[in-house]
Amino acid sequence: MDREGDRVMEKRDTSAGPWRGKVAVTTLGCRVNQYDSSAIEDRLTEEGFSTVPFSPAADAYIINTCTVTGRTDNQSRQLIRMARRMNPSSIVIVTGCYAQVSPRDVAAIEGVDYILGNPEKDLAVECIKKGRPPSGPVSIVGQWQRGVPLGLRAAIPRARTRANLKVQDGCDMACSYCAIPMARGFSKSVAHPDILREIEALVERGFREIILTGVHLGAYGADLSPKLTLAALVREIEKRNYPCRFRLSSLDPDEVTDELIEILAGASSVCNHLHLPLQSGDDGILKLMRRPYTAGRFRDTVLKLHEKVRGISIGADVMAGFPGEGEEEFANTYNLIRDLPVSYLHIFPYSRRKGTPASAYPFALDPGEIRTRCDALRELDGRKREEFYASFLSEEMDVLVEGRRDRKTGLLKGRTRNYIPVLIEGDDGLKTREVKARLYKVTETGVAGWLAVEAGWLAVETGRLAVETGWLAAMPGKT
Repeated sequence: MDREGDRVMEKRDTSAGPWRGKVAVTTLGCRVNQYDSSAIEDRLTEEGFSTVPFSPAADAYIINTCTVTGRTDNQSRQLIRMARRMNPSSIVIVTGCYAQVSPRDVAAIEGVDYILGNPEKDLAVECIKKGRPPSGPVSIVGQWQRGVPLGLRAAIPRARTRANLKVQDGCDMACSYCAIPMARGFSKSVAHPDILREIEALVERGFREIILTGVHLGAYGADLSPKLTLAALVREIEKRNYPCRFRLSSLDPDEVTDELIEILAGASSVCNHLHLPLQSGDDGILKLMRRPYTAGRFRDTVLKLHEKVRGISIGADVMAGFPGEGEEEFANTYNLIRDLPVSYLHIFPYSRRKGTPASAYPFALDPGEIRTRCDALRELDGRKREEFYASFLSEEMDVLVEGRRDRKTGLLKGRTRNYIPVLIEGDDGLKTREVKARLYKVTETGVAGWLAVEAGWLAVETGRLAVETGWLAAMPGKT
C-alpha cells in the first residue's frame, strides 16, 4: 500500500459552515497520481488549510485511487473503509482511476460521500465545503476521454528531496489487458515553456532531483502543435545545466530512440537509468497483449543502451500468467530477462480488468501456477539486483541523500544516479544533499557505502584505520 502521498490539512478558520478542521489526502498508485494529489493539496492550501499527519482526527478524507490491478482495487476499498472507521462522521471523497472506471462499485462501499472521476479531481475542495450529502453518495464522473485536466498543477511539491513533474497524461494505446486509458483519457502533453517554468520553480525551492513522469511518457509532444518529442525536451533540459539531476520514468522499448540514447550517453544532468515495460518475452503473448514491439526489439534496445550509456540501470515490468501463457511462453520471458543486462524487475501477476479485451480471453491460468511463476521471477529479480550492485563495488558514486533515515538501520539512505539504493553513516546535515560515496558491500536492501569527508574516505575496519592509495577508509558500524 503506497502511503507516501498521505497528507492531512487543517483549516485555520474552523467556524465556517459544516467544516470542522482537518482533511486527509492519501494516494495509491503511480507518480502521476502522486502529482495529482499534490495539486489537490495545493488547492486546499490556497483555501487556508495546513498539513498534519494522516490520522483518526481528520474530518474529511480524499482517497486518490488506482485500478491497475485487482490488488490495487482492493487496497483502494481498504483505504475507504479505514477512513470511515477512523471518523464515522467525516466527509469521505473517492477520486482517481478506480473511481473513474468503477464508480458503482465505489458507491456500494458504505460511508462514501462523493465519487469524483479523474476529470473532476479539482472539485474536491468544493465538495468538502458542501459537507456530507444528506441522501447518500453523490457521483460526479465525467467522460473518461477528457482525462485529468493538465491545468491541475502542483505548485508546492510535497517531497523534500525529489519532485515528480507531470509532463504528459493519458494514453492512446489499446493494450488488451489495461484499463488505464479508460481511466486517464487520451494522451495530452504540457508545452515546453510551461515545463521549463516549473523546473525553474523547483530548482529555486532547492529540489535536487526532478522526475519527468507521465502515464505514457514516450508519447510526449505528439499532440502538440507543432509536434515535439521527449528527446527534444530532454535535450533542452540537458542544455540548460540546471543545478539538479533529472530522471525519466517509464518508456516502451520502441520509444527509446537513437537520439535519446545519444543524449543519455553524453548527459551530465539526466540520470543513466531507464525503466522499460517488457510485460512478456514471447512474441505470441505480446501480440495478444497488443504491445507495439517484439521480444527482439526489447533485446536490441537493452543491448544498445548497455553498450552506449556507461553504468546504465535498466529496469523492466514483467507480467506473469497472461491468458494463453504456457510453459514455453513463460520460459521465453524468463530466459530473455536472464540473458540480458537488466538490473531489476517489477513483477505483476495478470489481473483481469473489467471491460478490457483480455478479460474475455480463454485459457486463463490457475492462480497457483501464476504465483509459482511470480516466485521464479522474484528469485531472478533478486539475482539481477545483486549482480548489478556488485558490479559497482569499490566505485565512487554520487548519492542523493533522502530527507528521512532508513527505519531499520538508522543510517542515511539515498540513491545513485543509476538507481542503486545506498546506506551510509553521517549526520543529519547531509540530508537532501548529493554526496560522494564509495560502495563496498551488497546488503539485503541495497549497498553499503563509505562517505567522503574532507580528509578522504573515512571508515573503521576491525579497530584500525587503513590508508589505501590515498583513501582514508573506515568501515561504518565497526569500532
